Amino acid sequence: MATKSVSTFAIFIILVLVIFGISKIEAQDSECLKEYGVDDDGDDVGFRFCAPRIFPTLCYRRCQKDKGAKGGKCLWDEEGSGNVKCLCDFCSEEPFNQFISPT
Repeated sequence: MATKSVSTFAIFIILVLVIFGISKIEAQDSECLKEYGVDDDGDDVGFRFCAPRIFPTLCYRRCQKDKGAKGGKCLWDEEGSGNVKCLCDFCSEEPFNQFISPT
């Protein structure tokens, strides 16, 4: 009878450890990065916020100011294409790596 109690207790402890371990998993990029979208005039802000190579980017600053995000990143489609999106980052406020290029 004592072995059954010990086994049940051991299973319970393992289950608790697994549950606490799962809760510490980092959020995925899809949960952290949301596109800024358009401004009040309905124009896409991507190129305007990302083309000037200043640090921190306008995308980074405007995501903080307008969207309440921790920062922002620029996602360029192809090199030289001019297609760019401003992604507001709700998980990380690190000001480096503000430009994302496709791999």
